[in-house]
Amino acid sequence: MANNPNKTQKDAIEHKKGPSLVIAGAGTGKTYVITQRIIQLINDKLANSDEILALTFTNKAAEEMSERVDKELPLGTFVDWIMTFHSFCERILKQNAIHFDLDPNYQLINQIEAVHLFKENLYNFSLSTFRPSGNKYKFVADIVQYFSKLQDELISPEMLLSWSTRTIEAFIQELAVDVF
Repeated sequence: MANNPNKTQKDAIEHKKGPSLVIAGAGTGKTYVITQRIIQLINDKLANSDEILALTFTNKAAEEMSERVDKELPLGTFVDWIMTFHSFCERILKQNAIHFDLDPNYQLINQIEAVHLFKENLYNFSLSTFRPSGNKYKFVADIVQYFSKLQDELISPEMLLSWSTRTIEAFIQELAVDVF
């Protein structure tokens, strides 16, 4: 991103009162705007570095913001709360684990670890109808991703079972009408 912000970017960078939320599409200069805003807030003494929270969706964007801010701030000034939404939530959970009845030493697993865990335990599941044959691990990553999406949408096992039962019954009824 050039050092010449457009009017909208400049307004976001120079915003003075209250929090700021930057939402824009890919390649529109969000990272530039957010880093410049952080730098301006600290340099203009409108906020201390420990009063700033900058959240993004990807590790790459969080790292890029941290690097840019670090390069332009005075030596010894560090903004500790530039991170992804997931990292932020995990940090809050770890700091407050006791209040959530969690073991403070819990660990979250990533997608690769989840696939590995699923593979290791595939035959511990009580599958009677759908025992894998052939390449038994072929769809494991897809299954783990599917369950992850269900969790993102707050779909409980009971909701999924209810939906799938109704959907299968409707499919069979529709098929029966077409066939007979």
